[in-house]
Amino acid sequence: MDAATNGTSTSTCKLSMLWNWDTVDACLVTEQWHIRTPRQYAGSLIGLFFVVVLLEGVRRLSRTYDRYVVRRYQSRLSIGRVSDSFKKKQGVSPGIFAQVIRSLLYFIQFSTAYLLMLAAMSHNGGVILTIFIGAFFGFLIFARDTLPGTSQSEPSDYAVYLEQIDASKVSMSKA
Repeated sequence: MDAATNGTSTSTCKLSMLWNWDTVDACLVTEQWHIRTPRQYAGSLIGLFFVVVLLEGVRRLSRTYDRYVVRRYQSRLSIGRVSDSFKKKQGVSPGIFAQVIRSLLYFIQFSTAYLLMLAAMSHNGGVILTIFIGAFFGFLIFARDTLPGTSQSEPSDYAVYLEQIDASKVSMSKA
């Protein structure tokens, strides 16, 4: 079956290794993501914008889950559900289920970022600017927790680290 009989155009992808502003016949990542009209180009840019914003959301979710694992470990320490030999270890070692969840979140982050990088390698100005703008708005929305000491209910990674250092100093002074 040829392209004329199944309703698709016979245009080919424009691949350029130089900066370009092509809006029609551009291909992103694969031949199947062939942009044939200005509307498809606009839809692709809107989609890429939301993918980048959601990537920042997954990063936030990952940080929040890590804090949950630390708080859960600390609560087990406080009620004595952790053995003395385990208490002597430095840091928190998540259980297998927690590590699987953490690995899944990392997989989503890594694979999404890699696909965005491949889209950016189209050297299309609109695609690259959309990724930058999406990163800006994603960080604006989801990264309020990265500033040390910004929230008592959900401390930053740095605040959790400082709490662990303080706890180890107290235990050393009692010994």
